[in-house]
Amino acid sequence: MRYEKIAKKRKIHEKRAKSKIFLASFAFLFSLFFCFLPVLSAQTANDRDSAFDRAQEARKKAGDFEGNLYFPGEWEAAAGKHVQAQLMSDLNKSISTLNEAADAFESLFELAIPLYAQAREDEIMAVRDYLITLGARDSFSGYLLDADRAAVLSLTQYEAKDYYSARDSAAYAMQKYNVLETAFNAWLVRQEIQARGFAGYDPDNFELGEEIISGAMDAYRAGDLAGARKKAEEAMSTYNLVLSTSWASYAELRSSLAEGERLAALDMKTDIAAKEFFEIANSDNEAALELLESKKYEDAARLFIDAEAMFVIASITTLEKRRTAAEAIRNANEKIQESDKIAKNAKIIIEGGLK
Repeated sequence: MRYEKIAKKRKIHEKRAKSKIFLASFAFLFSLFFCFLPVLSAQTANDRDSAFDRAQEARKKAGDFEGNLYFPGEWEAAAGKHVQAQLMSDLNKSISTLNEAADAFESLFELAIPLYAQAREDEIMAVRDYLITLGARDSFSGYLLDADRAAVLSLTQYEAKDYYSARDSAAYAMQKYNVLETAFNAWLVRQEIQARGFAGYDPDNFELGEEIISGAMDAYRAGDLAGARKKAEEAMSTYNLVLSTSWASYAELRSSLAEGERLAALDMKTDIAAKEFFEIANSDNEAALELLESKKYEDAARLFIDAEAMFVIASITTLEKRRTAAEAIRNANEKIQESDKIAKNAKIIIEGGLK
């Protein structure tokens, strides 16, 4: 009986000892879990930050090369994932969604690159072709070659997949071509002034234009493209002022010349002798006077020239008609004289025969 009690007590002690060991082990494992939990959470947060940075960078690259413009639907879907991921409380889900967004943006970047490069090339070639068509190779050959070098550099960098450098070089080349376009347009106005002999109508402004366009090209050679473009625009304005002033003076001159021919035609009675030509000339002259009054000097000058020419034609026609008439009268007189002579001779013969 005593033995049984002792055995029973031993079992109770063993059971309590095992329970204490289990509790101690559980407590140890539980404390160990919580010791590592901050480390695991910190690692997950770092992974999320890395995924977020990757998505941000991919989005920026795709946007820098206009992926949002070329593929708006795909861009909207990727941007939606990007925003959605930032609102997720589950870090693992957020990481996964951010990586999906990053993959989508990187895909858009790869698709946009050739389209972006082609668009920049098309813009450059449009301006370059315009300059060549107008004759820039003759007057601006050195400047054009300089811009061409910048364009070729951009293409080389693109082929080397140095896309940001290629983008910057293309923008720089385009800036050069734009400056040359403005400067060459000013140069064309200058050429028109010289070809028409208009420089003498406004010599002060013409000389000012010469100084400004020279300064523009100096700035271009020095790499000051903003300054070069500004000066080229000023040169264009100055040359246009010379051209406008010259057309006004020239129109007044042509008006005087046309009026002189009109009065001369009236003195010759061309309004009667060459009525059709005179009426055309007079109609053009009156229309030109109206244009002159409206300050449409170039159109007025051109029409005055037409009127002047037509008045001259009317006068020549009148002279020709008079010459023809005089010739006809002379021929008639000669025939009359000839017939009179024949008649006299015949009379003499007849009278002689009667005797």
